[in-house]
Amino acid sequence: MLRPHDPPRVAVVVSHPIQHFAPFYRALAGRCVDLRVMFMSRAGLDSYHDDGFGITVQWDSTITSGYPHEFVADLDPGIDWRSPNRCRKAARQLLRRLDEFRPECVLVHGYMHAYALAAIAWCRLRGVPALMYSDSELLGPRRLPVRAAKRLALPPLLRLFRGFATIGDNNEAYLAHYGVPRNRMFRTPYPTDEESFRTALFRRAEHRAAVRAELAIDDDAFVALFVGKLVQRKRPLDIAGALRVIAAGSPATARVTPDWARSQVPVHSVGTAAPVRSAGAGGTPIVAVLAGDGELRPHLEAAATELDGALRLVGFADQERLPKLYAAADVCLHPAEQDAHPLAIKEAVLCGLPVITTDRVGSVGATDDVRSGRNGVVYPVGDVQHLARILDDLSRRPEDLKRMSKESTNIASEIGIDATVEGFVRAFSSVSSAQI
Repeated sequence: MLRPHDPPRVAVVVSHPIQHFAPFYRALAGRCVDLRVMFMSRAGLDSYHDDGFGITVQWDSTITSGYPHEFVADLDPGIDWRSPNRCRKAARQLLRRLDEFRPECVLVHGYMHAYALAAIAWCRLRGVPALMYSDSELLGPRRLPVRAAKRLALPPLLRLFRGFATIGDNNEAYLAHYGVPRNRMFRTPYPTDEESFRTALFRRAEHRAAVRAELAIDDDAFVALFVGKLVQRKRPLDIAGALRVIAAGSPATARVTPDWARSQVPVHSVGTAAPVRSAGAGGTPIVAVLAGDGELRPHLEAAATELDGALRLVGFADQERLPKLYAAADVCLHPAEQDAHPLAIKEAVLCGLPVITTDRVGSVGATDDVRSGRNGVVYPVGDVQHLARILDDLSRRPEDLKRMSKESTNIASEIGIDATVEGFVRAFSSVSSAQI
């Protein structure tokens, strides 16, 4: 039984330590909350092979410091902990730990695995409110059987949650599509270690000069930065295609209107241009820097050789190097065909960068990280001709670029860790009589 002055007990149920959520847990633990983050696995804490990046990844061990946590099932990250047998084991152990901790509210990340369903069932049986945190959206294509199954199964499942911590406009549209009332949604932007990115913004001139000198990029070059896995879903080859179009001089024949987001042009195939340095019509060199690794790297390396310096691959960048790369860039470029709410875009906005992305990326919205016509330009996925025109046009519009950068800086104040914590506090207050 809680005494009058005891802080409310809150449990967070999540698959494994995820680096960018650690600041949220630390901030929440500092808000007079008896917090317990219940991880199902150590995956993400110990070194592991990331199939997307194609490398062994070891995140900073501090991702579990500064907040109370436990590894409920202690599942071996070397074995697929998402297998049915392991999920059932995790679910049984989770039920026992929830009974021992007796939280007044449970925040569940997603609903797909057995442990998440077990947490929801425990809340239902014990009369404890459950909140959900997810990044689901409707932008990506789904097969008819999947859509039909979701239409039948999701509404009754979502009704088991008392509230939803939402990350953006498209996430909220997804929930509304499956019957969740808007008054049960509470904007809780994806968290990240924003301090390092805000510091990079203040030291932008210093980092810009150092990184550009290291990569032998002219100080007056227009630099578009891509951060992510070099896999088909992210479409990094479209960047090479757009640079070929620019090198061939075709963007000059069709300018992008100021209302870029509503400009519609057909998709064209892109041929191979001669190895010419890409530059806009004003003579500004256009350089794309790709930070990441993955299966498409050999193809991109071949393209980089062909493009004679317009395409640079710097490999996987850790959390120390990433802010410096953002500071050295003029825009963030994210050409993905499927990406629910990429962390790279949020990091770029925190660093004051404008964003170029596609109509299939979930970060785009009137109140989201990328606001078309303000701090972002959106184009139809796969349309390299359109992308080439956007790059060419922005390289010749320094004042527009400066305005968009200022918009990103303003938006950053709305999507920082304070907004994340306040969003959760509002969600908690809606389902509990306790105060945080």
